[in-house]
Amino acid sequence: MNTKGVVKIVIGIIVIGGGIGYFMSQAIKSSSSYYYSVDEFTAGSGTVKNSALRLAGNVKDGSIQRDIEKMLLTFTLAGEKAEIPVSYSKTVPDNFTDGIEVVVHGRLDPSGNFQADKLMTRCESKYKAKLE
Repeated sequence: MNTKGVVKIVIGIIVIGGGIGYFMSQAIKSSSSYYYSVDEFTAGSGTVKNSALRLAGNVKDGSIQRDIEKMLLTFTLAGEKAEIPVSYSKTVPDNFTDGIEVVVHGRLDPSGNFQADKLMTRCESKYKAKLE
């Protein structure tokens, strides 16, 4: 094999490796999001509010509204001091109810409503010690 052939192979490997590395870093960057409480989020900067992130808080009692025609769930996510309205239009977990602790993943829209792509609930039975 001559020198030109080896150089072409090395350049090809570098280009392919660089491309794979770039796409992997973009995938990791887009799938990772920091976990904020409602209070941390409302006190945060504008740059945080424009990116995909996870919010944790409790479903405010009496705030759950279901629109069956639009397949839309709206509720208020409450922290210690602040509250954020949330909209969600996918499958709702069975144990979703008032007062439960939830984590939502999504973005804040310009109107101040959090558009959730994922809704996760905590199962209290997994976290409490069994008393016998």
